[in-house]
Amino acid sequence: MNKKNKRLIKLLKRKQSRISWKIRADSMSDNELANHLHINSDMFLRSKEWRELRKKAIERYGDKCLKCGKQGTKVSPINIDHIKPRKFFPELALDINNLQPLCSRCNKDKGNGQAIDYRNPWGTYD
Repeated sequence: MNKKNKRLIKLLKRKQSRISWKIRADSMSDNELANHLHINSDMFLRSKEWRELRKKAIERYGDKCLKCGKQGTKVSPINIDHIKPRKFFPELALDINNLQPLCSRCNKDKGNGQAIDYRNPWGTYD
């Protein structure tokens, strides 16, 4: 099998995986979906949908940490944080209104157990 065919097969497998993911997600309960997202977090973060939404979030909110003000760089890019964690709110995983830019330190400090909205001066999620 030549390189071109191998690449085509790999591409088709990825596309099939994305389609089957969408079908499975529609039939899962919130708890099943949260567990699936947790297990397959890497797959989610590499998905086309997430990469496109991440770009839109940076365009909307900028590439500066909303907590400490640190500017994102190529060496230390800004993280796009889920205000309400994907683990507990899988239905908001691709909702741009649930996203905010944070530096890696502030994102780690916030963690997945809190729903703190740094876009809001009162720090709570609406």
